[in-house]
Amino acid sequence: MTIQKLDFGSFQIYPNMIIGEMYPGVHIDKDKNQLILDLIRSNFPGNTPFGYISNRTFNYSIDPMVHHINREFLDLKCFALVDPNGIKPMAAIESKFFNKEYFQTFHSLDDAIEWVKSFLSSTP
Repeated sequence: MTIQKLDFGSFQIYPNMIIGEMYPGVHIDKDKNQLILDLIRSNFPGNTPFGYISNRTFNYSIDPMVHHINREFLDLKCFALVDPNGIKPMAAIESKFFNKEYFQTFHSLDDAIEWVKSFLSSTP
């Protein structure tokens, strides 16, 4: 596992998943999202399937257009949102942009990691 930090968040990189934790009060716009996509592409080149876990320890906002851009990222096989503080409205908004089969919300990071591992191992 490696940790990569950007000005707006920290990312734990594993062989088949990335865990993103944004800093408090950040707004993820298209430019910040592009930096995240660049980080992903540099760690998961080619057709490397991976899962993304959004560990929402802090409140932050996301430009909804970011989700439309990220839907086109075909190597992203599953997306987990960890909601330890009960940020239910954000989970509901984000879930609209993802297929219900590969989007799940969790209260603990450990549960999200186990789900991503299981999902990726059962996906061709």
